[in-house]
Parts: sequence; structure tokens; C-alpha cells
Amino acid sequence: MRIKPVLFLLFCVCLHTTLIGTAWSQPCLGESSSFKKNKNAIIENGGIWELFERHENLRLKSSKAIQLDSKIQQLVWLLSYLCETIEGIPLNELAIYVTQNLKEKGKRQFKEELIILGKTEAEIDIWFTFSDFSLKNENRKLNVGAIHNSIQKALPLLIKYKLLAEQIEHSPDKNPIESVDNLYKEIERLESSDSYLAQALLETSQVPHWDIDESTGGS
Repeated sequence: MRIKPVLFLLFCVCLHTTLIGTAWSQPCLGESSSFKKNKNAIIENGGIWELFERHENLRLKSSKAIQLDSKIQQLVWLLSYLCETIEGIPLNELAIYVTQNLKEKGKRQFKEELIILGKTEAEIDIWFTFSDFSLKNENRKLNVGAIHNSIQKALPLLIKYKLLAEQIEHSPDKNPIESVDNLYKEIERLESSDSYLAQALLETSQVPHWDIDESTGGS
């Protein structure tokens, strides 16, 4: 199987297109070079799950491989998110829709309109809470040095993922389940113990599912 740096390339492109030309971009852009040097840490064609699916002795445990693949992708995404939101979290479509309507109509009238549109009170409360969160964090700042530390902590885990994939590819008869489990737990521990990764998880979890028929669209 050919190993390609797809997720790393996406990560680096995201950093360049979002941050280049700004005074605070250099640390994140500098870190991207470290990722490039270890670009083979991510497997393109199905990840470790694809390797498990190839071999009968591993296929029954492929759900564990899926979990690890998802976790490593989440880690890369969270690091990208931190670099993208150094100067604040841009309002998404839902936040813009809710905040504009609240400003124009007030909470009571807008809530009545949403109920007519079929939204439950629980959904509406979640939307209003998200609107408050979005406005409070639109201009929140992150420390570039702290993001640097988060990336440095994450890089060894991405390298471990690469080495584990190579080990499974070359020696599928060696049981990799324990290594897969351990790496998954290491990433979980990092995401919960690193303050910025934990913050990224918390912030991104605030975005509710939404689907409205208004002209503003939905997702």
C-alpha cells in the first residue's frame, strides 16, 4: 500500500490559506514544516482500518482501527482549528442567523416564529445558547506559544501512528490490537490534558446540529 500525506497536506494548506500574511501566522506555519517532515504519518487509502480489513486475523477487530483512524484525524483537525482561530471564532451561518434575528426582533418574537416553523423549545434554547457563546468568543484570543506546545505534544503521536501502520503492513500476523488501543488512549489523554486541545474540543462541541427551511439555508 502506498502511504500518502493527504491529511497533512490538507492541514498545511489550511494553515497557509488561513494564516499567511498575518503577524501571528509564523509559529503555526513553522510547525507545518515539522508535519511535512513526518508527512507519511497518515495513510491515505483507508487508514489502519484498511490494513485490518485485508487480513482475516484482524478483520473482526476492525472497529478498533476505525476508532483510531477517527481519533488521529480529529487530532489533526483540532490543531488546524487552533491555528485558524488564533484571533477569534468566526460566526457560522447559524450564529449569524440567530444573532441577527434576535437583534431585529427580540427573543420573544423570534422564538414564536421558530415555534411556528416547527422548532421545539429545547432546540430554540440550544440555538440561543449557541448565539451567546458565539458572540462571546468571536474575538477571543489564543496564545501562539501554547499552540506551539500543543503541536509539539501531538507530533510524536502522529509519528507513532505512521510506525504502527508500517508495522501492521509488514507484519500482519503480529497482533497489533494492544498497540492500537494504547495509541487511542494516548491521544485521548492528550486531548483532555492539553489545555488548548481540550478548549478546542469544548468550543467545537458547542456547534449544534441545525436544519432550517428559511432563505438563510442550513446544515
